[in-house]
Amino acid sequence: MIPQNDNDGFADQEERAAAWCLRIAERALTTAEQADFDTWLAADERHAQYFEQMVAAWQCTDAIAELPGFLSLRAKALTTMENARSHNERSSRSLTRRHALGALTAFALTAGAGAWYWAESPDVYDTAVGERRIVRLDDGSSVSLDAASRMLVSFTDERRSVTLERGRAKFDVAKDPLRPFTVTAGSQAVVAVGTSFSVELLKDQLRVLLFEGQVAVVPRAAAAGAIKAGRPITHTKQLLPGQELVADLSSGAAEVLPVETERSLAWEGGRVDFIDMPLADAVERINRYAASPIVIGDAAAGRHLVNGVFDAGDTDSFVKGVTSLYPLAALEEGGQITIKTVNSGIAEEKDRP
Repeated sequence: MIPQNDNDGFADQEERAAAWCLRIAERALTTAEQADFDTWLAADERHAQYFEQMVAAWQCTDAIAELPGFLSLRAKALTTMENARSHNERSSRSLTRRHALGALTAFALTAGAGAWYWAESPDVYDTAVGERRIVRLDDGSSVSLDAASRMLVSFTDERRSVTLERGRAKFDVAKDPLRPFTVTAGSQAVVAVGTSFSVELLKDQLRVLLFEGQVAVVPRAAAAGAIKAGRPITHTKQLLPGQELVADLSSGAAEVLPVETERSLAWEGGRVDFIDMPLADAVERINRYAASPIVIGDAAAGRHLVNGVFDAGDTDSFVKGVTSLYPLAALEEGGQITIKTVNSGIAEEKDRP
């Protein structure tokens, strides 16, 4: 039974959340345990939040359970936990912070707002508009950071975690089967061991492109119901080299598409490449290098598809290209360029429900 009061050896409620997550993930709860769990959840609204953080960690772990080294690591972590619980009657009732969180974090990967829960302040790397840089991480991994991008990096002995807050980055990950490399961006988490891939975060979209090796892409949102019911998490996407996952950040819908990897790396050489990309998304890429940012004036304009390669920072050529190809007009005013549909008032009227 998971203890329910503050005098039984737990330092805080987060530890109870970790213990409940481990218990529920391994087997179905007994009737008595289910009642205790429901009582604990109802006692404080923060308990559900703590539990969601632990479930998110376990969810990412499930996605990589078949990667090299993880079956043995998982078994070792669970054995450590069980030994700690059964050492004697007292310790079985009072799982300590070291045992509860240590067993979980030995193989779990955190995702989302709680990604830094067990870590010290992360290292911050960012680039300004028009700036690109190469970052060499402590584990030997290399990151190519696109312009106007920002990432947070936190490494421990058990995990390597990165949060991409904006922009795009290409990761060449040093192999370490017992320390997966996780990149959290938007609503998804990308899990790798030793591989090469890029992650791009747009306003409404996430793109993950695999160049070599293997990665798993898992939803960031915790699937508490699936774990509680003992069901597998079904939304994991496994990518093959030359494939790109495109995920809608609003709906969570994702599709995997074939890509030309050489063209996809054009940005590292100072070019911006588009293949059937909506103008609204293409403008986000262009604005990473633009002295005068581009604004889309109406929804209809943003839906036009853009193809072609442009020099990074050459905003004029991009604007001239799209306005010559489509019924669009560009207006420069107030330090920005607005692209809108010709007779945009009519277009906007059609967009209304």
